[in-house]
Amino acid sequence: MENKKKSDAVWVIIDILLLILIVAGIVMMVSLSGDYKVAKSWNDSKLVLYEGPKSLKDATAEDIESVPENQRDFRLMHCTDTKVSVNGYDCYVYDTNVNHSRSWESSYYPNQARTPITYFDFEGKAEITVTVPDIDLQSVQVSPLSSKIEAEVDAANHQVSFTITEPGNYTVTFNDSVVRALHIFANDIEKDVPDFDDENVLYVGPGEWDIDTINLESGQTLYVSGGAVIHGTVNCSFVDNVKVMGRGIIDGSQYEGWKGKVAHIALQFDNCKDITAQDIILLNPNAWVCQGYETENGLIDGIRIISSRPNGDGITLQSCRNMEVKDCFVRSWDDSLVVKNYMGNSESINFHDIQLWTDLAQSMEIGYETNKGKHPHSFIKDITFENITVLHNFHKPVVSVHNADDATVEDILFKNIVVEDAEMGSGDGSEAPYLIDMNIALNGNWSTTKERGQIKNVTIDGLTVLSGRECPSRIHGYDAEHIVDGVTIKNLNVLGKDIKDFTEGGFDIDEETTANLSIE
Repeated sequence: MENKKKSDAVWVIIDILLLILIVAGIVMMVSLSGDYKVAKSWNDSKLVLYEGPKSLKDATAEDIESVPENQRDFRLMHCTDTKVSVNGYDCYVYDTNVNHSRSWESSYYPNQARTPITYFDFEGKAEITVTVPDIDLQSVQVSPLSSKIEAEVDAANHQVSFTITEPGNYTVTFNDSVVRALHIFANDIEKDVPDFDDENVLYVGPGEWDIDTINLESGQTLYVSGGAVIHGTVNCSFVDNVKVMGRGIIDGSQYEGWKGKVAHIALQFDNCKDITAQDIILLNPNAWVCQGYETENGLIDGIRIISSRPNGDGITLQSCRNMEVKDCFVRSWDDSLVVKNYMGNSESINFHDIQLWTDLAQSMEIGYETNKGKHPHSFIKDITFENITVLHNFHKPVVSVHNADDATVEDILFKNIVVEDAEMGSGDGSEAPYLIDMNIALNGNWSTTKERGQIKNVTIDGLTVLSGRECPSRIHGYDAEHIVDGVTIKNLNVLGKDIKDFTEGGFDIDEETTANLSIE
C-alpha cells in the first residue's frame, strides 16, 4: 500500500513536470515567434514586421553623444528616442553608429554619433508615422526626392506621417539637419526563401548571436533571418556558388577599430566564382564593409551598409570581373563604391539603381590603386555607374576616375547621377573639393608601380546637382605620354543651371596632359 502511494506520488510529480514542460514549450514558441516576425493584413496591403533581439541595450542620451568610440558604449542598440509605426503597428528601431566628422583622424578615433534605422516588408501601401519627442519639428524631408513624398508634420505631437507604395530605401531628415536622420529599409515580401532542411543551407534565426566568423563552403547558402543580429563576419574564400541572404543584420560593433592593423571585413568574397549577396544589413564594421577580391560572376543585390569608422569603404571590388551591384544603400565613412586592381584586372562591373550617403571621401571611385600587383598590361575597363542617387556628399568628389599606377583605365560610364546635396570640400576635403575628378598621379600613399598609366574614353551622361555648393571639377593627366584621352560630358546641370562649357562649369583642365575633351 505504501509503495502504491509512493508510485502515485511519483506519477503526480511526473504529470506536473510534463505540464510545466508543455507550458514552457508554448511560452518558448510564443517568444520565438515574437522575435521572428508578425504578419499583418490591412486594407489589401501586406506587412511583415521583425522584432529585434530583446537583449539589445536601450540607447540612452549618454549612448548617443558624439564622442570617440573609446569614450562610450559603441554597441548596436535599441533606439528609444525615435518611434516608427507602419499601418498602425509598432516597428522595431535600431540605434547604430554614424560619423559626422569630415576630417581624417590619425588616431583612428574620430567622433562617433548615432542614428536610427528600421526595416520591414510590405506589399501594397505602407502608412508610416515617425514620432520624435525630443525634436521640435519645423520641417522634414523624405529622400530620395525622386519619390516625391510629401510628409505631413504634426509639430504639437512631434510626429511626421507619409505613405509609400514602392519598396525601397527611404531617409527622413528633420529641420534640414543630418543629425539623427532615420533610415527606413522597406523590402518587398520575401519570395525566394531557401529550404531550411537543405543540408547546404545554414540558417541563423532571430535573436542576438556572437559568431566571430562564418566560413562558407562551395554550394552553401547562409540565410540570416529577419530579427537576427550576428556579431561577427562572413568569409567566402576560394569557393564557388555561394549565397548570403536574408533580412537580418551583420554587426561589427564588438570589434575594436582596425587602426591600420586588423580588418574584420563584414562580408568578403575572395577568389570566388558565382556569388550572391542579397538584402543583408551590414552595420558598424571595424574597417571596409563588403569586399570582392579576385572574384568573378557575382550579384550584390539590395544590401544595406552603414559604416562610421576610418577606412569604412562600402562596396569595394578589387580585381573583379563580371559583377552586378544593384538596389543597394551605402552610407560610408570612406569611398562608397570602389573599383581597384590589387592582383588581376577589373572588367565588366555594373553598379546601378543605388543610393549613397558619403560622409567622407568619394561616392563613386575608380583607383587610386590600379596595379597593386605590378602585373604587365594591367587594365580596368567597362565599368558603369547608372541611376545612382547621392543623398549627401560632404568631402571629396562625387565622380572620380583616378590612376596612380601604370594601368590603362578605359570605357567608363556614369549615367543618370543625381546629387541631392553636394557639400564637397567640407573638413579636410578642401584639398579635393571637386564634383568630377579625373587624375593620373604619382602618389606616395597609393602608387605601387614606377611608371604612370592612361585614362581613356570616359562618358558622363546626365549628372544633376540639386542643392549644396557650386564645386569645381578637374581633368589632369600626368605628362605628355600619360594622358586623359577622350572625355565626353553631356546633360550636366548644377544647381538648376545647364553647363555647356568647361569654363562655365569651373573645370580645371591641364591642356598639356589631356586630349579629346567635349562638353555639350
